[in-house]
Amino acid sequence: MTIACIPLNGPYQSPFSFSLNTAVSETAEKLRGLLEQTSRDCSISVTNDDSEIFQNLASIMESCSSDNWDGYDAKAIDFDSYAEATRFAQTFPKTIPLPDVTVEPDGEIAFEWYRQPRRVFSISIGSRNVITFAGLFGLNKVNGEEYFGDEIPKTILDNLERLYST
Repeated sequence: MTIACIPLNGPYQSPFSFSLNTAVSETAEKLRGLLEQTSRDCSISVTNDDSEIFQNLASIMESCSSDNWDGYDAKAIDFDSYAEATRFAQTFPKTIPLPDVTVEPDGEIAFEWYRQPRRVFSISIGSRNVITFAGLFGLNKVNGEEYFGDEIPKTILDNLERLYST
């Protein structure tokens, strides 16, 4: 039996992907939510169950949406940061293991891939379309910032490939 597949990530975007949409009306928000749900429902992952990442993001948004959520004056997650993190998760390659999702004290959402000591890669996403990243690959270190436009920046994907290549 032969099954035809279309990749919904990487350079090929989901037909439901409307990145950087600036519409703000109530109708636009409802439509965006319906399209995002349809996209998730139509994407079947062969290597990981990405519904877990969306559940984690929703849980984090609910529990960390007010200031001082950690008891140490942490900043609340704003909806724009949550939306950017969700957009990242929607465009995330299905071939890479799912990250741990946490919230940082500055209100940004962090995704971390931990393999072993000194083999870790982490990104942080806020509301300004920028991904801040840091990684340890044995004795080598990387860090920086990348603009998050229509797709995940190549630098981020290259570092994730580097993390899982050995």
